[in-house]
Amino acid sequence: MAAIARSPFAHRLGHSRVPHEPDKVSIHDLTPIGRTGFKGPGTSEWLASKVSALPERPNRAVSLSDGTVVARLGKEEYLVLNGRGSSNDVSAELDLSWASESANGAIRMGYPLPRADSHSWLFLEGVRVPEMMSKICGVDLRDAIFPLGEIAQTIVARIGAVLIREIGAGFEGFHLLTDFASADYLWEVLDDASAEYGGGFAPAGRK
Repeated sequence: MAAIARSPFAHRLGHSRVPHEPDKVSIHDLTPIGRTGFKGPGTSEWLASKVSALPERPNRAVSLSDGTVVARLGKEEYLVLNGRGSSNDVSAELDLSWASESANGAIRMGYPLPRADSHSWLFLEGVRVPEMMSKICGVDLRDAIFPLGEIAQTIVARIGAVLIREIGAGFEGFHLLTDFASADYLWEVLDDASAEYGGGFAPAGRK
């Protein structure tokens, strides 16, 4: 399943406020990048045959060699995020593989969750992000409390959200996924919260 053609934030990014201290809070719109999900009996076994590593328990994530993030949301529920700078479209490959293999019904392999059609995807980075998020989210995102690979399925500004902490090549921060319907409200909340720290949304085209 291909990534969506357009982000719900796209119409704002072209004329958004330019952050003057992006090292403190910088918010990147990754919604156009591919992602997918799978859930149900047999999902863990099937997915383990397709990727090099799976998280050992729910609410943990692992990063693959190409930057793909595999997040385990439940015993048999996973979210897969393509690597930010990778040319590999792992999520689309998994979707195609699932469709092909499920057609013959040979094994139990759960069912797909088309996250590219339902969830926006932001990446928050900067030294003041945990402090900023403490004002709109009840999860303590400080390093000692929320380490690399940790996941929180929580509420951000009254919106159901998934938060994942990742450290990659040259970046460190938090993936934030929420439903498309909340995009305009989420923009207003994050734009206001980040402004206090001189941060904001990265200009269009910067990932």
